[in-house]
Amino acid sequence: MSPRLGPSSRRAVYGLCLLLLISGAAWLVLHTWLRVDGPFGPEHHPLEAWLMRVHGLLALPALLSLGALLPAHVWPAWRPRRRRGSGLVLLGACGLLALGGWGLYYVTDEAARNWLSISHWVLGLALPALVLAHIVGARRERLAEETRRPPGL
Repeated sequence: MSPRLGPSSRRAVYGLCLLLLISGAAWLVLHTWLRVDGPFGPEHHPLEAWLMRVHGLLALPALLSLGALLPAHVWPAWRPRRRRGSGLVLLGACGLLALGGWGLYYVTDEAARNWLSISHWVLGLALPALVLAHIVGARRERLAEETRRPPGL
């Protein structure tokens, strides 16, 4: 079984990741830099709460996708040691993001929440670069294999 995802699976995973990135980055921009005038002075933008809800809602299918990637993509590539390092970094980052999201939902200590929030958005903004490195590395490996393979095989 090839560890490569089919086109529809790839589109679904990439689309879900993109929606998570957009909703999280939009929340970060609103939370950090935009305030609206309220009856008692500057307040958080009203879309912040909705973006956080959408982001949390998207996290559920993202975790399901990650679980589906294990037998369809991770395990088939594990034995031949394909992209194991970058794959482990991605799995670890996704796990930390999931734990950080859980912590942001349940942890009440303000100092811990502040640390969780910063680490969650830093890792979330770094994730596309990690995914890109994994994809580029896999494509390079495939191209190298194809050039080593004799013609007609």
